[in-house]
Amino acid sequence: MERETIFLLFLVVAGIAIVFGLVAARFRQPVVMGYLLAGLLIGRFSQHLEPSVLQAFADFGVTFLMFSLGIQFSFRELLEMRQTVLRGGLLQMGLTLIVAFLIYRAIGLTPAQAFVLAELSAISSSIVGFTLMELRGTLAQPAARPTAAILLAQDVAVVPLVAVIPALAGSGIADILPSLGRSLFLAALALVVITVLGIRIVPWILFQIARVGTRELFLLSVVLLAIGTAVGSELSGLSFALGAFLAGIVVSESEFSYQVLGGVMPLRDIFGVMFFAGLGLLADPAKLLDAWPLALAILLTVTVIKGFLAALVVTLLGYAPSVALRSGVFLAQIGEFSFVLGLLSLQVGILDETIYNAVIGAAIGSLLFNTILLSLAERARGVLEVPLRFVARPPALQEAQSGTPSQTLRGHVVIAGYGRAGREVGRVLQRRRFRFVVIERDPVLVRELRQRGITAIFGDVANEQVLLAANIPTARVFVVAVPDAFAAEAAVRLARALNPTLDIIARADRRAFVARLVEAGATEVVHPSFEAGLEMVRHTLHRFGMSIQEIQAIIAARRVDYYEEQARLGE
Repeated sequence: MERETIFLLFLVVAGIAIVFGLVAARFRQPVVMGYLLAGLLIGRFSQHLEPSVLQAFADFGVTFLMFSLGIQFSFRELLEMRQTVLRGGLLQMGLTLIVAFLIYRAIGLTPAQAFVLAELSAISSSIVGFTLMELRGTLAQPAARPTAAILLAQDVAVVPLVAVIPALAGSGIADILPSLGRSLFLAALALVVITVLGIRIVPWILFQIARVGTRELFLLSVVLLAIGTAVGSELSGLSFALGAFLAGIVVSESEFSYQVLGGVMPLRDIFGVMFFAGLGLLADPAKLLDAWPLALAILLTVTVIKGFLAALVVTLLGYAPSVALRSGVFLAQIGEFSFVLGLLSLQVGILDETIYNAVIGAAIGSLLFNTILLSLAERARGVLEVPLRFVARPPALQEAQSGTPSQTLRGHVVIAGYGRAGREVGRVLQRRRFRFVVIERDPVLVRELRQRGITAIFGDVANEQVLLAANIPTARVFVVAVPDAFAAEAAVRLARALNPTLDIIARADRRAFVARLVEAGATEVVHPSFEAGLEMVRHTLHRFGMSIQEIQAIIAARRVDYYEEQARLGE
């Protein structure tokens, strides 16, 4: 494919996605819906686009999306979810397989076709599920934990589900068992290798690269880690998305997690658009119309039956019905790996083109309808929770298992830059037992501070994710003591946007930046050279016998005049 065509494809998809994304946002719908509709429109009116190129863009989106989501979890949280992954994932998939199989048999499909469609219906999209939770702001809420656990279990279950399909086509169980065993062994080995290497090697490598102090090398290393782990996972039989998620989990255990998250989020957002638009491109509206009865049956099975069964399973795990209901809605869609299973079934002769097109139509419909389904479920929550309450545990036990104590700092000080100025502020705060968080780009210093019991975060002060990690929205004071004037200005703007009432004290080494920092939102700006001059004035006047009160009044008046003058002149 020529370079011009690739750029044209990117421009067309991005341009139309922006338009439809704006329309979706205008009607208070997730922009993901707009991206899907953009893909449908492009696929309807253009026969000259190369899907393989768009798929490559989409793969990058999958990688960075799952990688960034993995960073927001941790090994501790993953271990805490292991029972939910095993019990919840197996129970949800088992119930969905059985019920969906019976439904598809009842509408006239063969046993093999019904089983394949039941497989496809049981799997949800981890990418869409996590994206919807993030868009709704529920990643830190109780519903995220069981949803994430079941999604991870489904990703792992793709391995045996793929291996079973040739047996359904007539190869026989005896022929398929060696292949299934080999796939499971490779998958387990890959999980062990990724985990062990990640714990032992990745943090050390990132630490060495961070010491160099070059942002480009650090970001390039992170991208290589995400893509390399995802590719290795896929080659071993696991899903591409699961590998990227595990790579993020590994990084989450290091002090670089928030800096990494801020670096990959722009890449995630850009290529993520291509993923959702690519799903829309898969559909041929003419063929979908021919398969609409079956597509509707699959859609109802996935959104209604599977959503209810998932909510039931989450309730059985001990979560409150309200939490289970939201989790069920997030899982009530068809995953992108269903396309892989469907295409494989088409190739071996289990499914025909009409059934496969019905799967595509139902999948896209489930993604579009999911955003609406959540709103409907919230409105009808009182009615929908009634059957769930029959299997719910006592309230005390629900709360213990579904909620975690909040560790959010409030009313604290955030110190950006722990050089001479920042260190003095920290020393006084520590002596007075005031709570504070340090943001620092030196990884060695971050480790030293943590060893001394000081809360420290590695990252750029101008990185929104780093500021959020330091709980800027709930902080009382933000001390910006970094020498980089442009980074300080960006940090002040971000902090002011995140916390309009925050008291921001910023350092400006150059007079030209005093006004810029004030305009950016700083409450007070400290010019070190000027303050040093005032201190010299203090000593000089004291030698001439002036009282401390007179000296303080002179210095205070001069300080006000100077900073007001700088703000007016904008020098």
